[in-house]
Amino acid sequence: IQHGPNFSVLPHRIDDAKSGRRRFRGGVHALTFMVREKGLGEVYRGLASTTVKQSATSAVRMGTYNIIKELFKKHSVPQNTATTFASGAIAGVVTVYATQPLDSIKTVAQSAKGASTGEAFRCILAQRGVSGFWSGSTMRLGRLILSGGIVFTVYEQVAGMLS
Repeated sequence: IQHGPNFSVLPHRIDDAKSGRRRFRGGVHALTFMVREKGLGEVYRGLASTTVKQSATSAVRMGTYNIIKELFKKHSVPQNTATTFASGAIAGVVTVYATQPLDSIKTVAQSAKGASTGEAFRCILAQRGVSGFWSGSTMRLGRLILSGGIVFTVYEQVAGMLS
């Protein structure tokens, strides 16, 4: 659900698979069922929260990476694969803690039970308090540390080859 179009078929299929008695024969069947039962809007539930989350994540990640890269240059830290990976990994850490509330809201909004972005916000706050917005950050942290390091290392290598 983290990448690509935000169709809410996946949460329905995941919940269906966990139920023990499957109702859906596949993605197309689940999509048809959702549209018939709840309307076309159901397919795009969570689109706004995902768009906001992805935009913020990209902005924070790129901005943090560029700040770290400039700080390293200013302090004469060698620019090599290891420092690029470290810069990307640090950017991943900052990204997780800066954007986790948006990710939590998106997750609740996309759940099979469904909620608007506002309802998702209120639900998290009521059930878990302010700290609930950072629920799940540990799992996301591992992924974004590695992906940040890898993405920026590959980016710098490709950019170097192209220039």
